[in-house]
Amino acid sequence: MKLYSLPLSPFAARVRLAVYRKGLEDRIEILRPPEGGTRGEAYLALNPIGQVPALTLDSGLTLAESSVILEYLEDAFPEPSLRPADAEGLARMRLLLKVPDGYFLGAPRILLGMRQPEHRQPQLVAPAMENLHKALSYTEHYIGKGAWAVGDLPTLADCALVPVLNAVNLIAMVHDEPDLLAPYPKLHAYWTQAQQEPINARVIAEQLAAVPPIPTGVAA
Repeated sequence: MKLYSLPLSPFAARVRLAVYRKGLEDRIEILRPPEGGTRGEAYLALNPIGQVPALTLDSGLTLAESSVILEYLEDAFPEPSLRPADAEGLARMRLLLKVPDGYFLGAPRILLGMRQPEHRQPQLVAPAMENLHKALSYTEHYIGKGAWAVGDLPTLADCALVPVLNAVNLIAMVHDEPDLLAPYPKLHAYWTQAQQEPINARVIAEQLAAVPPIPTGVAA
């Protein structure tokens, strides 16, 4: 199988996290989109949505949308499971998969898109920060108190949250807001531990390596 991915995309990163955690690197080749990128003819022939990730199965079918790919990997390779065993845990996991999709990602696009201080527009930064804090508060409400988002083991919720919190980490650096997670004690503790876990750290490093240098004079 072939997984088409870009290092910085939080959607692609969540699938890579699942691939690494399930030990599927010998079964799934991780590639960038072919020549022309996600809007090139070769990639659009595989995935007309034109986004990453996409997973081409051995049958020739190409799956799009990270949530669909994650569920496929769980169904096709059930061990080790990244789903909680109980119905309540499953529901919380699915909530924590939905929150980043529905509430987080617009704000990082705006905030990380204004990396140069002279290009920042306060009328855009302020509402984006407000929306980001709303998303963080929603996540704080549903996340567990331990090292993992739901229960005592890693789940797909962690695959979704780690790349997004890494984007929040980048926002904190670029906009000199070091205490973005301070109002959210569970999230703050979770992120502190998540960065130390080897598989999380691998994906975090992949994302950070793809980020252009922070402009000179901006706090890091």
